[in-house]
Amino acid sequence: MPAEDQLVTLASGEDLQAERRRGPDRRRHTWRTLTYCGLQGRGRRHQVRRHDSNYYLDRYDQRLVFTGLLVLLLSCVDAMLTLTLLDKGAYEANHLMAHLLSIGDKPFVVTKIAMTAAGVLFLLMHAHFRVLRVTSGKGMLQFLAVLYGLLILWELLLLGVVE
Repeated sequence: MPAEDQLVTLASGEDLQAERRRGPDRRRHTWRTLTYCGLQGRGRRHQVRRHDSNYYLDRYDQRLVFTGLLVLLLSCVDAMLTLTLLDKGAYEANHLMAHLLSIGDKPFVVTKIAMTAAGVLFLLMHAHFRVLRVTSGKGMLQFLAVLYGLLILWELLLLGVVE
């Protein structure tokens, strides 16, 4: 039988074998992948197979996890310094955060940290995906750590702690 006839036969479904796989697709990226495999280090895939595409890994690079934790810690320090600056007469330029501050300090801090944590988790999970055709999630996370460090330095300058 010629190759063209085989393609037609297979496409029509006459010679297809029954699907033998059972259960959910294990290659899907779920919250279990992040918690069980990523944070606890029990996953199998920790290196990429193909370099030409976006990909998820089961294990995350420890340095990248620490970078994410650093961003989260710097976000907490930023919230504390922002509240200190507000007590000294400064104002919040971000409209969402200013609205939350009008409600109270607790909604401001909780929302700020929750939004930062969600962003860090997203970038950690997508560390090996291209972002805006410029960089990867990993590069964005590292950039955020530097950016938060500069923001903390600026706030300390405003407070007069660093000269």
